Amino acid sequence: MQKAIELAGGRRALAERLGVKAGDIEKWANGRAEVPRETFLRLVELILDELAPGEEAEPGDPPAPRSSSARSPQDCE
Repeated sequence: MQKAIELAGGRRALAERLGVKAGDIEKWANGRAEVPRETFLRLVELILDELAPGEEAEPGDPPAPRSSSARSPQDCE
């Protein structure tokens, strides 16, 4: 929820984007109410859209590589 709020530009902006009341965003963010399933899925979609690379991937394409300092299992052999 916090990441979606950040990406949308605030709680009011997120409420407008989702078509819900700002008070609902407040309750969900503070854990006073459970996010409805449909809204949760829209939040996930919003986050993925905002964080996705610029290119559109074809279905079945492997995900884009992520930058990481962690070693892969092949590095340990």
